Amino acid sequence: MKTDPAIPQSPAVGVFTGRPWLQGHVVGDDLIALMHRRIPLDFQVSDWLLKVLAARGVTSGHDLDSFFYPSLDQLHDPFALQEMDRATDRVFEAVRNGERVAVHGDFDVDGLTGSALLYETLTQLRLGEHRILPEPPFIPDRLIDGYGVAERMIREWAGRGVTLLITVDTGAAAVREIDLARSLGMEVVVLDHHIFEQRPAAVALVNPRREGSTYPNPELCGVAVAFKFAQALQQAEPGCLPDGFLNSVLDLVALGLVADQMALVGENRILVKKGLELFNDRQRIRPGLAALLRVAGLDRGFPVTTGEFAYQLAPRLNACGRIGRVMSALELLLTRDADKALALAQEADRTNTRRKEQDLILKQQAIDMALPFVRRGDPGLVLASSDWHKGIIGIGAARLVEQYQLPVVLIAIEGDEARGSVRSVPSIDVKAILDRCESFLIRHGGHAQAAGMSLRTRDIDAFREAFLQALRSRPDSGPVPEHYDLDLCLADLGAQDVTRLVRELENLEPFGAGNRKPVFRCSGLRLQRPPTSLSGGLHLRFAFRGPSRPRGSDTPALGREFISFGTGEAWRRMLEREGLDTRGLLEMEWDILFQLGRSTFRPRSGHYDPVQQLLVDIRPAGPR
Repeated sequence: MKTDPAIPQSPAVGVFTGRPWLQGHVVGDDLIALMHRRIPLDFQVSDWLLKVLAARGVTSGHDLDSFFYPSLDQLHDPFALQEMDRATDRVFEAVRNGERVAVHGDFDVDGLTGSALLYETLTQLRLGEHRILPEPPFIPDRLIDGYGVAERMIREWAGRGVTLLITVDTGAAAVREIDLARSLGMEVVVLDHHIFEQRPAAVALVNPRREGSTYPNPELCGVAVAFKFAQALQQAEPGCLPDGFLNSVLDLVALGLVADQMALVGENRILVKKGLELFNDRQRIRPGLAALLRVAGLDRGFPVTTGEFAYQLAPRLNACGRIGRVMSALELLLTRDADKALALAQEADRTNTRRKEQDLILKQQAIDMALPFVRRGDPGLVLASSDWHKGIIGIGAARLVEQYQLPVVLIAIEGDEARGSVRSVPSIDVKAILDRCESFLIRHGGHAQAAGMSLRTRDIDAFREAFLQALRSRPDSGPVPEHYDLDLCLADLGAQDVTRLVRELENLEPFGAGNRKPVFRCSGLRLQRPPTSLSGGLHLRFAFRGPSRPRGSDTPALGREFISFGTGEAWRRMLEREGLDTRGLLEMEWDILFQLGRSTFRPRSGHYDPVQQLLVDIRPAGPR
């Protein structure tokens, strides 16, 4: 077989991902039998579903009950967060004194939803006849204000008599800005989740990831911290917020948690699942989100899932913060006017279209720049250009991670200073890698999988070498496996068997970080024909040969085709590299990884198939 030095190949490496495959935790039959007796559902479920649950640590009767019947009563005590008591005390003081209070958020979806939630909390907060005077919430403009807390607004608020500033999804590292606020007579409460080196002089800093924190869920994002703050206010002074208020903002919490890629387990899973219920209640959904569903084409009666959050709703809101009018996104979340909501949603949609055009240009430029580094076997990519907009480099970095399965840093050069966005593969904590390169950075911060930074343009080359050296020195620097849950032989199943399994798997939702949609493996398949190109070759549709006769009265499961998104280029490169023609393709046996889900494509005419089979990876058949 011919090989391409750009992408390591072997029979054990997937064509699409370039990664080896590895099955997750294998569960014994005894445990599955026990779980069948424990499961609190009033209908029978398959061993497949229980094996997926067991592999994810959900096996006891209590865990199963909490998993299938989550409740807000199961949330952790908000006062277990350090300094939450100080935060609530200071806000109640502001209510009693009728103080003027300002809200400062951030320009991503987490910051936008957190600002909306916090503003609604403050406007609804009452102690008897006492209330605060909330200023309109503020979201910084990326181009004008940059990252962090905007000094210009601190000065403006001080001039308007604001005595309390509350930041959400920002502020933990704003030492200089909070010192300025104090000097101008303003106290600050910080509700954040970003790592910081030096505690700012805030009257309260609520952050689940701060050093010494014992809060059981460090995976809260900014909007979730804001929700815990509202929960704490209600708990400390019952009746200070309207009945049902906490439930009414769960749509914001769910959207922010998914968009910020927080682990959807435990407390976060409860918040997202309850938020999805609100999203799918057409009588209770806020007008802005209903309008956003409409412009995204998601108002056709199918349940909204976390997939729509991540790939349809969040990008439209994020686009406003990246290259559009960021305050329009916040107005969209807050408005109660349906006509205004539709106009704002259409603006977000148009902005997102422009963002996608810029994304494609950036991605192609970055791929061209990346090839020499990939060919020489670098463990990561650090690419820089003065042509890139700092508002879209994060998306570009994520695209290159998908392409090469390596940690990626994309840097937008702006004169003597540059801004970088970092994205990583699951097993590499990119924040820890950046910590080891901090001598070349002006500032940096973020999470294990996503981070941001700024540095001097002259230090880019030195930073690249330090970054690569830090990656090479990791003891587990080999390729990151593509994990799958179970072997599922589709040749033995009928189409209705798969449909029933899809309905079962919906009980595992919401899917996302920490609780991904199950991935199955099927081995020894032959292609019925070469894959069909879709969207100009960007996507592919695969058909595999199934049993020659129906399984009983059911049609064979392999009668359904598989869709594979964004893999056309990887497939074409493989064909060219291996010199495979149509005959060669059809004679080979293939192993596949795939996911099963509900189809939301309803044809104008013809039969509606409720199942979508998504091809995750494919490789020539061989040993596991």
